[in-house]
Order: sequence, then structure tokens, then C-alpha cells
Amino acid sequence: MPDEKRQSARLPCRSRVAWAYFNKDEVHAGQLRDFSSHGASFECFQAPLQGATILLRLENYPSDCRSGCDEKMVCPWPRSMVVGDVKWCRGLPGSGPTLYGIGVKFHLPA
Repeated sequence: MPDEKRQSARLPCRSRVAWAYFNKDEVHAGQLRDFSSHGASFECFQAPLQGATILLRLENYPSDCRSGCDEKMVCPWPRSMVVGDVKWCRGLPGSGPTLYGIGVKFHLPA
């Protein structure tokens, strides 16, 4: 697992996602693992280039919260579409066909 450099705590989420290099047509499927207001991690069979800017889109955005947050806390809900930079990408051992874990840091409005 990468060194912990996160700015905020991550919440678990197993929603399907699609990602593409920014301004490119080819889209890849994946599954979100967790998210925060600053970034997310997901799993995918295609490894994006580290440092690349990607567009990450939640598929079938849920109508109810499934992030596993405590009802007493404010749920930040994952963004339905966000642009970010790939901070890390690593093969996940024991995953059969090569599955990658990918960490993305979101581009945030100024």
C-alpha cells in the first residue's frame, strides 16, 4: 500500500466507474474502492500512466447512500464525475488476470 499522504479520510464505496484519459475517447471500466473530497482509489484491469490526467465517472449514480457512512455524520457522497491526476498504480497480487489498484488526486476548484 502506498505511503499515507491523504488530506482527508476516505469512505468505502463499491460503485462501478468508468475512466478515460482527459480528452480521449477510449473508456475503461473499474470499481471504486474508496473516496474523499480530495481523491479516490479504484480497481481496473487497465493500468493508467502515473501522473496522467483522467476523467473518472461514477456509473449508475445511486439514489441512496451506499458509502457505509455513519448516519450521524455528513455523507460527502462521491462525485459523479471528476478530473484528477493518477498518483499511484500498482498490480494487486492474487487477483487472477492482472488487476490494478489506482489512486487519484482530484483537481479541486480554486
